Amino acid sequence: MKVRCLIPVVAAFALLTPASADPFRPSVRQQIDLGKEAAAQVRKEEKILPDSDPRVKELRRLGAMLVSQIPDKEKKDKPFEYTFDVIDSKEINAFALPGGPIFFYTGLLDKMKTEDEVIGILGHELTHIRNQHWASQYADNMKRKVGILVVLTILQANSDILNATDMLDSILVGLPYSRKHETESDNVGYDMMTNAGYNPRGMIDVFKIIIAESKGSKPPEILNSHPDTEKRIQSLEQRIKADKRKFPAMRPRKVTTFVTAADVTWNAGWPNLGSGQSSNSAPLQKGGSGSLLQRLLAEQPRPQWCGTH
Repeated sequence: MKVRCLIPVVAAFALLTPASADPFRPSVRQQIDLGKEAAAQVRKEEKILPDSDPRVKELRRLGAMLVSQIPDKEKKDKPFEYTFDVIDSKEINAFALPGGPIFFYTGLLDKMKTEDEVIGILGHELTHIRNQHWASQYADNMKRKVGILVVLTILQANSDILNATDMLDSILVGLPYSRKHETESDNVGYDMMTNAGYNPRGMIDVFKIIIAESKGSKPPEILNSHPDTEKRIQSLEQRIKADKRKFPAMRPRKVTTFVTAADVTWNAGWPNLGSGQSSNSAPLQKGGSGSLLQRLLAEQPRPQWCGTH
C-alpha cells in the first residue's frame, strides 16, 4: 500500500474499533469476518478438494486434534473459527488467513510422508492465527507508515521520496517483523506438536523438502520475509538436542498419494511460497478498490506461510 492511500483505511478502522482498543489493530471479530470473506473468495477462485477426499479428511482430523489442545480460556477470549481445506495445485505452499481458515496445497501435502510433517506445519499455521500475527503486523505497518507520511508531509517531500521511503521502511523494518513472527510460529508450533505426542523432526523434514525444491537459489536474508531455512533447521536441531524428552517414531501417513516432484512458482529467483495464490491466478495489484482478498493479500502482510522460505 502506498503511503498516500493510508488515511481512508486508517479512518475506517478507527471508526470501527472501540476507543479502549488499539485503533490500528483489527479486533478478533474483524479478523474472523475478514478471514471468512477471504476464504470464501479463495474457495471461489481455486480448485478446492471435496470433503470426501482422504487428504481433506486427514488434514481436518489432525487440525481438530491440535485445536482441541488450545486452552478453553483462549478459545473463549479469541473464538477463532478454524477451518482446514486443500487446494488442488502443484504449488508447494500452505497459508493461514486471519480468524481461522487454513489452506494446504496438494503440491506440499502430497510430498509429506508422515503425520508429523503435516502436524508440524499445522502447528505453525495455527500459531499465526492464535497469536494474531496478521493483525499485529497490520497495526504496526499502519502506525509506522502514518508516522512516515506525517514527517514527510511536514518536510513537503515529493511522491518519489515518499515511495522510496516506503520501500526502504518495508525492507529494514517490515520484513524483520515478519521474520520474528515466523520464528515464533516455529517455536510455538514445536510446542504444539510435541505436546500432542509427535516428533518435531517432522517440521525439519518439511524444510528439507523446500530446500530440495528451491534448486539452491535464494535471496539475501534481509530481502526475505522468512528467516533463512538452513538457520531454522539449525535452531530446531538445537532445540531437539536440548529437549530432555524422548520423542516417538514418526507416524506414516495413511493417505498414500505421495509424489516425487512438484512445481514451484519462481519470483525473483526464489520459490513463491506464501502469496496464497496459485500459478494460474491473476496477479494481485496494490491499491485500488479490489476485492477484500486482494486487499488482504496485496496491501498488507501476506497470509502466513508455514515458514519454509
